[in-house]
Amino acid sequence: MRLGELNYDLGISRLIPAWKNLFSKDYLMPDLLSGITVAFIAIPLSLAIALASGVSPGLGLITAIIAGIVCALFGGTTLAVSGPAAAMSILIADIVEKFGVQSLILICGLAGLMQLGSGILGLGRFGRYVPLPVISGFTAGIGVIILIGQLPRAFGIAPPPESDIFSVLTHLKEYLHAINGTCIFLVALTIGVIHGLPKLFPRIPAILPAVIITSLVVYAFDLSDVPLIGGIPNTLPLPHFPQSTSIPLQDLFFNAVIIYLLASLETLLSSSAVDKLAKGEKHDADQELIGQGMGNIAVSLFGGIPVTGVIARSATNVRAGAKTRRSSIIHSLIILLTIFFAAPLIGAIPIAALAGVLFSVAFSMINYKEFYDLWKTTRPEAVIYAVTFVTIIFVDLLAGVQAGIIVSCLIVLLRATKTHLHITSSSQDGIVRLTLVGALTFLSTAKIADIQKQLNGKNGQTILMDLSNIRNLDLSGASAITDLFHYCRARNINFFIKGLPRRFESLFGLCGGAAILDDWYLVSEHELRNKIGEHAPKSSYGRLVHGFRRFHVQSQHDDKRLFEYINKKQDPHTLFIACSDSRIIPSLITSTDPGELFIIRNVGNYIPHYQPQAQHSEAAAIEFALGNFHITDIVICGHANCGAMKACQSDNIESPSQLTAWINMIRAQLNVDKTPDVNDLARMNVVNQVNNLKLYPIVQEKLSSDNLKIHAWFYDFEQHLIYEWDHQVMDFKSMAAEPILDLAQA
Repeated sequence: MRLGELNYDLGISRLIPAWKNLFSKDYLMPDLLSGITVAFIAIPLSLAIALASGVSPGLGLITAIIAGIVCALFGGTTLAVSGPAAAMSILIADIVEKFGVQSLILICGLAGLMQLGSGILGLGRFGRYVPLPVISGFTAGIGVIILIGQLPRAFGIAPPPESDIFSVLTHLKEYLHAINGTCIFLVALTIGVIHGLPKLFPRIPAILPAVIITSLVVYAFDLSDVPLIGGIPNTLPLPHFPQSTSIPLQDLFFNAVIIYLLASLETLLSSSAVDKLAKGEKHDADQELIGQGMGNIAVSLFGGIPVTGVIARSATNVRAGAKTRRSSIIHSLIILLTIFFAAPLIGAIPIAALAGVLFSVAFSMINYKEFYDLWKTTRPEAVIYAVTFVTIIFVDLLAGVQAGIIVSCLIVLLRATKTHLHITSSSQDGIVRLTLVGALTFLSTAKIADIQKQLNGKNGQTILMDLSNIRNLDLSGASAITDLFHYCRARNINFFIKGLPRRFESLFGLCGGAAILDDWYLVSEHELRNKIGEHAPKSSYGRLVHGFRRFHVQSQHDDKRLFEYINKKQDPHTLFIACSDSRIIPSLITSTDPGELFIIRNVGNYIPHYQPQAQHSEAAAIEFALGNFHITDIVICGHANCGAMKACQSDNIESPSQLTAWINMIRAQLNVDKTPDVNDLARMNVVNQVNNLKLYPIVQEKLSSDNLKIHAWFYDFEQHLIYEWDHQVMDFKSMAAEPILDLAQA
């Protein structure tokens, strides 16, 4: 769905082809096998997650059946499998503990309506705005809570009335004498099979065999002191609207919003994981929310618990070879047949076996290596992870997510407002040059205070502050610069600024700094000659030193791979021919990196006629570039107010003979008398150089083999625009709106 579109038809018009494929024979066997494989995983997982959610295990199977069908039919991720999710179990258990199962069903339906509305309104893209460390910390925190929460069941002890970790640990301390060693053995056996079986039989899903083996041990040795699941329904309940409960309206909506947010986030993460595994068509986030909304609404009608897209089941579905949505539906039908024909057998599963399944799930969620990698590579991200993780464990889920997002925002804020300062004082000219990079806001004005301290004893000197690399400036930052200006003037220090982006100029008027822009602003360092007269430096070498030192510092943090690459060789893709004019910087106007452009520069961007015996450096450069590099394009760039074109218009050229001869060669190709405008001459000159280029044999060879394109540009300083020659309309057209043209065909 494109941005701005609404899914009023629930996306059905786009789903109809996929629905037709459900009745096709194509891929039937891969879908059948993958559906069976996923069902083997989903049955024990659904039972275990329902147990962790504080509801009867049978509800987990009912939920998996309904969600697997409805979400597959309406979802936006073709190979996703939906059902009860471990990451939601703690939140669900908390709701059940506080408000009861019937209130949970109401909350599930309301959350489904929110998901449905979000999908219709096209809000799925907002699911990407949660930082990954928050998600990872959330998942790990849930894993720890599941692990601790299942300890009573693993020890054969009834769980405490309250499910928070402190209550669980206190409960265990009180009932240590009642620990059932048999249950601990069964948990260990289940975990051992889950982790050991894949090493022997990698293609067999280990969870169901682990539960079966543990159940057989209980049956074979008649372990009557081991608690069992007990009876589960052997049919689906009839759908009905959720019953009204006594839950306060505020709590109803609050918990529905939390379920909606976490379920949607978990689902979209699962969909992204499926995209990476399937390597096919990407998921539609809005359609997926519609599918999940429909699924949660349907589940609530059958009395189930909230569902999400589940990464483990979806990944198994992809790896098992699923091709269509049919595999998820098949998995649901197999679970349905299982409760029809094997409900008594399911009821005989020991709770300890499900605790072992949950332990395995929790271990996989607590990915300590992920935190270790974050700590080694990006510690701010590790801090976000840790804050989320700790807060979830010791406070609650919502507080953990909120804390993680708040810390993420603070880190982004600190990074965005960070100011880098480069200072040089050259003995060549006695000027102190300051360059500020980044943002100068109320959070970073301390940098200006530090500068003020360093200026003690600089009386009579000249300070030049370059603000051209300031991305953001607020009133506090402008005021700090103004205060620094007054501080310097009070001590007879000449204080100038340059490069201030125009959008920030109005701030100085608000804080009493208008005089800086009027009298102490430099467009270029050359203006110092007019501003401070005889005190101006005779040499600008200090400017070059300052620029180099700043480049050296920045290059330590830039793309080192690029500099390592160009250290070994150059591999330019474009031969760029430009005028020697100091206002033309090819890499600046094309935003190219070192190593991309092979540049020829001379007065008037002129390419002499091809003469085999002539010795022109331009000819040597052309042959070298085209003969040694994979040059695909040649750009000839003229510019506005070109001095060479003005010289061509002049009848009295008082200059050295070399320059005169050069200008005469350019003028010979121009109709100077009939073209009074200097910019028109510059445009005509660029087209002439295209024709001159085509006289060179190596250029002709590249053009004939269609390995080279030639472009004629005219750069307008005032408009910041490049115009390209269009040989079809015989005129220059702005590149801001027009496609790139190839002059090789002209």
